[in-house]
Amino acid sequence: MTALFHFLFVVLKSYLLALIYAPIVWFLWVLILKARKKYTGFKWSKVFKVYTVVALLLIVFSFTYYGDHGLGDSPRIPLGYGETMVGDNQFASFTPKGKNEQIHVKAFALKGDNLSMAVDSGYKVYNLKTKGVVNFSEGQMYDAFAFSYGLPLSLQLRSFRPQYDEYWNGWRFWLLP
Repeated sequence: MTALFHFLFVVLKSYLLALIYAPIVWFLWVLILKARKKYTGFKWSKVFKVYTVVALLLIVFSFTYYGDHGLGDSPRIPLGYGETMVGDNQFASFTPKGKNEQIHVKAFALKGDNLSMAVDSGYKVYNLKTKGVVNFSEGQMYDAFAFSYGLPLSLQLRSFRPQYDEYWNGWRFWLLP
């Protein structure tokens, strides 16, 4: 039920954002047509078509990799290379692409192509590009590795919710569906 309400919110927000974006797109389209000397005049039906197309494109974007922030109880953060971190208020989980294992993550940080994670069994560093994993059983070993490779130390790893709020708030909240 939460996902349905969130979906309706995304649709409503997309149509409201289209009220802002459609005039900009219309204005640019008219400039292009006037430059090519193909402008036939103002018609409300064309404006409505532009509005509808912009709204539908915003809805479609909200389900792409970079626009999908999760419906309902499955908030997500895109990490890059098709990988995402999925979480809620309790914990986060990460499923490496092409593998069936789900890693329960207590805290994490992303730096470059490397995802550093505090997990139940210790620490992991997952390279998003090469899909390689380095495991550590204790924090001192991880901190030594992290320091030598310029990765966040164990105390710099944060839980899912603050990072989700940081990623999806600001300009993304106001300008994207």
